[in-house]
Amino acid sequence: MADRMAAEIWIGGRLRRSLLEEFPVSDMRLDWDNSPLPSSSEEDLLAARDKDGLLHFADVEVAWGEFTELEGWLREHELPFRRRSEGKYEYSPERVEHRPDLKGRNREVYCYTSPEGKPMLFVSEVAPIVGRMAKLVADKRPAKERLHAWEKLYRKLVNTLPPELPPLPKFEIVDG
Repeated sequence: MADRMAAEIWIGGRLRRSLLEEFPVSDMRLDWDNSPLPSSSEEDLLAARDKDGLLHFADVEVAWGEFTELEGWLREHELPFRRRSEGKYEYSPERVEHRPDLKGRNREVYCYTSPEGKPMLFVSEVAPIVGRMAKLVADKRPAKERLHAWEKLYRKLVNTLPPELPPLPKFEIVDG
């Protein structure tokens, strides 16, 4: 049996009108109070957008903290979304960003978070970098000779951080 935990998802991007009937949101809840989406009609979906123009759903008990069917469908149709899941037992809270609207390596970003949703770093990832930086501070070679090592450590430290992403594009329904 799957562990169930709270999760919420924000959906942006342009949904083609021809895909409305297969958009798997008929059983979704609009907010933490369990308010159901009235229907998956164009009017109800557009009316359900939040103040930022995103479609937002929340559920206090979803398997593994994921909207498996919906997320798979969104990936298949290249609609961007952000999901935040609470932690439970041995599962840490996480944030997932699926961003087909972006170029490069930031199209799918996973990040562990605090219970409040703030990105978290692991000491095991940062401690070795800090240790190497401490050795460089004690290094007696001229600073110019240490610069390359500092730059390399800086890049490694930056790569441990989750990338800064622009806001999700507003959810729209378009012809097609």
